[in-house]
Amino acid sequence: MPNSAQKYRWILAVMTAVLFPALILHTTCVAVMGPGTWGSGIEEALPDFKRPTPRIERYQQEFARTDANTNEGDHSSTPESAPGIVGTVRWIDHSEHRRVYLTEEPGAGAARQRLYILEGGKLREAPIPSGHIVARPKWAGDRIIYERWNPWAIPAIHKLRRYVASWTDPSLRPEVSLYGSESDFTEWRHLMPGHSLAVAPDGRHAALLRSGALLAGYYSVHVWRVDTEETPVIVSLREHGDRATKSFALSWSADSSALRIYGRTGGFKRRGPRDGGGPDGIAVDLLFLLADQSVYDLSLEG
Repeated sequence: MPNSAQKYRWILAVMTAVLFPALILHTTCVAVMGPGTWGSGIEEALPDFKRPTPRIERYQQEFARTDANTNEGDHSSTPESAPGIVGTVRWIDHSEHRRVYLTEEPGAGAARQRLYILEGGKLREAPIPSGHIVARPKWAGDRIIYERWNPWAIPAIHKLRRYVASWTDPSLRPEVSLYGSESDFTEWRHLMPGHSLAVAPDGRHAALLRSGALLAGYYSVHVWRVDTEETPVIVSLREHGDRATKSFALSWSADSSALRIYGRTGGFKRRGPRDGGGPDGIAVDLLFLLADQSVYDLSLEG
């Protein structure tokens, strides 16, 4: 019996000296910094690139003829105002004869956002959920998808409560997520973590990026059929250098059957050196084919 008591006291001492402080430290970190990459959906997919085949040549010729098209709508040349629209237009995206406008109005605190839909020659305003800061709304088929960053700048006790609740409610996690509209554009539903959405011309497929707070600058590229929840990862890579924006871009072929990933990367490994490839990084020019779910390296000879 004395041996059992001594063993019990030894286990209690270890828990007091090691486990309890570790738990307190973890709780404090969560409360202050957030759960980092937990729940972000980021995946590591190391390169497994194929050499181009003769059927890839037509895509190479297509991308060589056209400038980079990241499917970012007309936001780079948005007008300061538009008929019937309140506020300054910050973003426009169009699909066939439809448009979505995101505007801002200055306010005492954060700027007020408005979302307008122009369809069939009729303009209407779509409600934005309370507390949401909308970014990059885009048409994807018959619905609109927008990005939302869920900030973590709240009191520590609220962070802890939200962190616990986020285990069952993904929309509470401190990450960038995609929200999709219902058919009448009056309700919005949390879809999945992701950002930098690039919708294919057919509106049925899209590419998206996922990244995590503790591994900033590292992304996994996913392809999504917008009528499903499946988002297979096709490649993962780092930004090159210390750029605040991505050093690579995504572009769809005109027939929506191929996705091009091109630019420069600092490496492909999740926890590899950040300066992979040296000061110039690694040049990438990849093509993902939906038909065979394979990634081809366009820089290689066929």
